Amino acid sequence: MLAASPAAASASVDLDGSFSFTIIKPDWIGVRCPVDVGDECGVMQLVGLGPADYVYVYGPTFEPNGTRGCRDIDGILTITLQSDGSRISGALSGVFCNPGESAHQRRTPSYGNPQREDDSVEFADGSGQFEGLHGTAWFREHIAGARFQGTLTGTLTD
Repeated sequence: MLAASPAAASASVDLDGSFSFTIIKPDWIGVRCPVDVGDECGVMQLVGLGPADYVYVYGPTFEPNGTRGCRDIDGILTITLQSDGSRISGALSGVFCNPGESAHQRRTPSYGNPQREDDSVEFADGSGQFEGLHGTAWFREHIAGARFQGTLTGTLTD
C-alpha cells in the first residue's frame, strides 16, 4: 500500500509479502533461478502491491556462528513489482540454520531436512513506486520436507 501525507510530503510503503511452493524432487536440480540471474528466485504476493518477483543473490559470507548447523550469511535481495516494474534492492544479512551437517550444501540443500533463514534487508536504491524510499525489512524462509515458505515484512519511507 502506498500512503502519502501531503502536509509532510512524505511517503511510505508497507511490505507485507509471502510465498509458498512445493519442491518436486525428481525435477530439483538445486538451483532456483536461470543462469546469471541469482541464486534464488520466485514470486511473492505483496499485500496492496500484488505479485512481485524476488531475486536473492547469495553473498560470500557463509560462516559457522557457534550454533550447531547455523551460519552467518549475507547477500542482496531485489523485489520487482509485476504490475509496473517498480524495483528496490538491499543488502541482506542474517542466519541460515540446518540441522546436522547438511547446512554446508549451499546450492543443493538436503531434501526433506528442515532449514530456516532469518535475515534483515536494508533496502535503498528504488525505482518507480519505490523511488526515494529506504528502510529495513525482515526476510524469513523455512523449508520442511518438500514445502518452501517465506515472508517479507517491513516499511519503506523517504
